[in-house]
Order: sequence, then structure tokens, then C-alpha cells
Amino acid sequence: MLYQIAFFIRELRINLSRNPLMSVAAASTATISLLTLGISLMMVYTINNLSAEITSQVEIRAFLENDVTNYEIKNLQEKIFEMPQIRSIEYVSPDRALDKLQEDLNIELDISPEENPLPHALVIRVTDPRQIGIVADQVREMQGVTELKYGKSILQGILKLSLVVKFLGYLVTMLMSAGALFTIMNTIRLTVIARQEEIRTMQLVGATGWFIRWPFLMEGVFLGTAGGLVAALVLAVSYYLLGARIQNSLPFIIPLVKASVMAQMLVILLLLAGCIMGIAGSYISITRFLVERAKEY
Repeated sequence: MLYQIAFFIRELRINLSRNPLMSVAAASTATISLLTLGISLMMVYTINNLSAEITSQVEIRAFLENDVTNYEIKNLQEKIFEMPQIRSIEYVSPDRALDKLQEDLNIELDISPEENPLPHALVIRVTDPRQIGIVADQVREMQGVTELKYGKSILQGILKLSLVVKFLGYLVTMLMSAGALFTIMNTIRLTVIARQEEIRTMQLVGATGWFIRWPFLMEGVFLGTAGGLVAALVLAVSYYLLGARIQNSLPFIIPLVKASVMAQMLVILLLLAGCIMGIAGSYISITRFLVERAKEY
């Protein structure tokens, strides 16, 4: 077993050193393919995070009758909180709403508590934004509630746009994965063709199909993981530099994923993708070659 492992490692070194330019070209091509894959992954991950951030801030504002009592407010809160979709409920008194309004507008209004036109309100947040319409319909029918506001059309637009963008992102990711697999497969096939006489000799002395495959599988893994590592490092550094600039310019408008989280995601997924594509591409190439040679003989 140790002898076979040593032999496979030696064959891998020979494969890489025999045609260094081809190996560099293959690794570079794999890097470019995985770069495009990584960009699509970044887009999907960022959009998912942005969608989750926006939808998590969606809330229902239930305005109550002016003469509602504290006892009725408490009972209404308890009744709403019994609903399984509810994440939190916050009571906003007219005085607190007025203070918040003055703070937002940066003005001072000379209004007494008796003259305050703002109503009592409950701020309701749900666990799943897709269930907000169901919650709103039930809360609207409760006694003491006069009006609801939760941006129904805006929320529906955000959810629809999120689904479309996610679908396009996953589609692009699949296409980029197929492109990277095709690139690695063709690269390994060129290596196999260059060593076809050596492979034929190994077959004549009784080498099994798997014994012939292993060095090429290892080469595919090496090229794929090398390309994945370089692509992940390039994208992680680019995201860190670009993300820092965006956060400094628009800190409250675009909530980006933390650079450390994004870098970890890219390294893991691109290394895994490169490894899988390398194995798959190598296996398909060498197996097809062996089948074709078997038909010839």
C-alpha cells in the first residue's frame, strides 16, 4: 500500500513537471473558472443576507382606539402573542411616538399630552416575513384595532425580487460549475493523450484500470484545489477592500456580510468545488480514454 501511494505521488510529480506550462495553464484556467463561480456564490450569499436583513426589519404597526385602556392593551398583546408566527410585540404610547417624531425631525413641538394627535400603537414583528399577511388579517379583526400598516406591496415586491435574483444566482452558479468541470476535464484529457503510450504499456503488464486512474485523479484534485485556493484568496481580498470602501461610504444603506465570514465561506466552498470538479473531470477523462482504447483493441 505504501509503495502504491509513493508510486502515485511520483507519477503526479512527473505529470506536473513533464509539461509545466500545461500544468500552469490548467491551474490558471481552473482558477478563472472558479473565480466566476466564486463571484456568483458571493452574489447569492450577499443577496440572501441582504434579503434576510431587510425582511427581518419588516413590522406591522397596529393603531388602536384613542380611548383604549392599559388593561385592554395588555389583553390585546397577550392575544396577539399567542399566534405562532409572532416574534415580538412592542407597545408605543402617543407620548413616546411624539418624542420619536421630534427626534427624527430634529424639531421641538409645543404640544401638550392632551393635544397629542398620535394614536396608541403596537409594533408587531413576525418570525417569517412570508406569514405577515396572515398575521395582519387576524390582527385587523381584533377588537380595539382601528388601522394596520406594514407596507404590503413593498414587502411582496422584495420577496418576489429576492426569489428571482436567487434563481438567477443559482442558475449562474450551476453554469459556472459546469464550465469549470469541462475545463478541468479537457485539461486532464490532454495529459492522458500525451501519456497514452505509457498507459498502454501499463495495461500490457497487467495494471488495473484503477491503478492507471489514480495518478490522474490526484492531478485533477491538485489542479482543482490549487485553482480554488487562488480564486478564494483573490475574491476574499477583493471583497475585503471593496466592502470596507462601501461600508465607509454607505454604512446604513447596504449591510454587507462580514469579510471574515465571506472569506471563510469562499475558501471552504471553492476548495470543495475545485476538489470535486478535479476528481469528476479526471475520472470522466481517463475512463473515456480507457473505454476508447478497449474498443480499439
